[in-house]
Amino acid sequence: MHVVLLSHEYPPFIFGGVGSFVKTLAYGLQSHGTKVTVVSGYPVPNTSGHRIVVDQEENGIDVLRFPYLNIPPRHTMFQLLNFKRLYNVIKKIGADVIHGQSGITFPAILNLQNIAPVVVTFHTNVKMLKSLTAHSLFKGGSIGDFFTYMIGYPAWIYTYKNEFMRADVAVAVSRTLMKEMIRDFGEKDGDEFFYIPNGIDVKKLQREYPRVSSNVEEKEPTIIFGGRLYWTKGVLHLIKLAYLLRRKHNFDWKMIIYGAGPLATQLKKRLSDYGLDNVIVRDLVDTDEFISAMRKATFVVLPSLYEACPMLLIESMCLGKIPVMFNLPYALEFTDNGKYGVVANSITDMATKIEAIYMNADMVQLGNGIRDFARTKYDVLNVASKYIDIYKRVAN
Repeated sequence: MHVVLLSHEYPPFIFGGVGSFVKTLAYGLQSHGTKVTVVSGYPVPNTSGHRIVVDQEENGIDVLRFPYLNIPPRHTMFQLLNFKRLYNVIKKIGADVIHGQSGITFPAILNLQNIAPVVVTFHTNVKMLKSLTAHSLFKGGSIGDFFTYMIGYPAWIYTYKNEFMRADVAVAVSRTLMKEMIRDFGEKDGDEFFYIPNGIDVKKLQREYPRVSSNVEEKEPTIIFGGRLYWTKGVLHLIKLAYLLRRKHNFDWKMIIYGAGPLATQLKKRLSDYGLDNVIVRDLVDTDEFISAMRKATFVVLPSLYEACPMLLIESMCLGKIPVMFNLPYALEFTDNGKYGVVANSITDMATKIEAIYMNADMVQLGNGIRDFARTKYDVLNVASKYIDIYKRVAN
C-alpha cells in the first residue's frame, strides 16, 4: 500500500504541531512496511523561479515540497498556488490512500478524491478557538489572534466542515475533539469517524534520550513550557505561577519558556514588572534541542485553555516529566483522569499542588509511572497500526 501524507508544513518548515505529527506518523507507517510519500510545501517570498523539491528522509521516505507564498493563511496559499500540480503529482505517484490534515485538505480534496480515497485528521476545533479569542480581547489577547481566529473564522469553519463531510474517513486526535465535532457538524455519513491520539517515536526517545536514574537532575526542580506565545495557550498564566511559587511557596525555581508569538513582548514586560529573574524566555528551537532541555526539567506546565491533543503533553509524559494543566477535558483524557499528571482548578491551585507533590510525593516513582503509561499508550507504532486499519478499510 502506498500512502500520501498531505500537509503544507513539514520539518524544518513548521508553524505548529501538525508538521511534527506528520513526520512521526510517516516513520510509524514506514516501520510497518507501508510505503509513504509526504507531499508538503516550503514558504518563499514569491513563487516565481521556485520548483518542486524532492528530499529523502534517512528511512527512505520521499518528501515532495511545493513552493507557496509565506503569508497567512499559509495552508490556503499552499493549495491554491499548487492546485493542479498537487493533483498531477499525486496521480503520478499512484497513491492508494491520501491522508490530509484539517485546514489543509479543502479545496484540494475536490480533485484528489478522483485519484484515491481521502482520510482527514482533525487537530483542533476552530469554533473553540474563536470563542476563546473573543474572550481574550479584554484580557491580554492580541490583535493578530483576533484577525486569525475571529475575522478568519467563516473561512476556517467552511473549510473544516467541507473536509469533515467530504472525507472518506475523518479522524479526530482525541475523544474530546470527536465529541465537539459531532456536536458542531452532526454525525458523519456512514459512521466513518474515529479518534486516534497523536503518536511519539518511542524508539528514538529510548535511543537518544535514555532513562536517567533520577527524575530531578538539577539541585532544584526546573519548570519548562514550549509553544506559540498566544493567549489561548495560557502563557500569561506562567508569570503568575512563577510569582506564586516564589512569593507564597518560597520556591525560586528556574522556569524556561520556549516560544514565539504575539504575546512575546507583553510576556517579557510582565516578567520585568514582577521582577522574576528566575524565568528565562527563549525563542523557538528545533525539536531535538527542545527535547534535550525538557529531559532535564521536572515539571512541564501546559496552562492552555483549550487543546485537542498537544504534542508537548505526550512528549513530556513519554520522557517521564510531570505535566501540570488546568482541569479541562483534554488534560483528564490524556492523563487518565489526572492519575498521571497534575490537574488544577486555578493558578493558585496549580502552585499549591506543585508544592504538595514536591514535598510529599516520590518524584522518581511518579515520573517513571508517567513514562511507562505514556510510552505504552502513545507509541507511534501503535498509532500507525490504527491508521493502517483505516487505510485498508477505505482502499478496499
